[in-house]
Amino acid sequence: MATPDLIRLDIVVDEEQYDTVAGLLVRNISYGWEEDSLPTGETRFRVHCDNAIVQENLLSALRAWLPGLDVEQTSIPRQDWTVAWREFFTPVRAGQFIVLPPWLLESTPLEGRNPIIIEPKSAFGTGHHNTTVLCLEAITELLASGRLKAGQRFFDVGTGSGILGIACCLNGLAGLGSDIDPVAVDNALENVVINKVADDFRIVPGSAEAGEGERFDLVVANILAGPLRELAPALIARMKPGACLVLSGLLDVQADAVEAAYAELGKARRVQSGDWVALVWGE
Repeated sequence: MATPDLIRLDIVVDEEQYDTVAGLLVRNISYGWEEDSLPTGETRFRVHCDNAIVQENLLSALRAWLPGLDVEQTSIPRQDWTVAWREFFTPVRAGQFIVLPPWLLESTPLEGRNPIIIEPKSAFGTGHHNTTVLCLEAITELLASGRLKAGQRFFDVGTGSGILGIACCLNGLAGLGSDIDPVAVDNALENVVINKVADDFRIVPGSAEAGEGERFDLVVANILAGPLRELAPALIARMKPGACLVLSGLLDVQADAVEAAYAELGKARRVQSGDWVALVWGE
């Protein structure tokens, strides 16, 4: 049976639409996309989808936020995409970690960093987006300061590819990852096996309610600003006294509103890369 073609989505946005579309891509397609500046002053996002659920989730989100947005869909041969993806994927260095696909592990100098091996599929978190890098850097700093240490427990809400939980496991922590997207859950399960942390990292479907009420030394969520605000009571309830909290997936213009939702934890430290921000409590 012939392998189905992939779908390429071309999304052209003006300056006012840019942040909204970029945020939606972070949540739905952060395994990678192309971004080009056009002579018109507009930006073209080019996304490749190999999963109908992921494609429809993205299109639904785009229609909900920007009803008049034009999205061009093109079918391309899967074989061509496989080659192109391998050329596109480059290792990402973030804090003590280097994120790379299996086919680059042997040929890439690790430079003293812990390798996180991610099989790039239709899930979230290959390290290429600023918010993932910010979270990995925050985890690195918490480990270096001794606030996080081997033997502690973490909860990775919206785990995506599992990248942040894997980073914790590589430093001796163990914990739970949850995601509402079944495609992400499947990819995370694959990645915890690849990184040999399956015994320490349990992946389950769901959100902040997962894990039967256990409280954790670290809660991390790299999702979107709206859900982060809505989930504030639930996420705070999952923290042990004195626990650390790392939130990202938000733009700098959204940081005040998200931080206000967690006001009972006090003031967060902000880490920024471009227009993207991570909030860190418990240092």
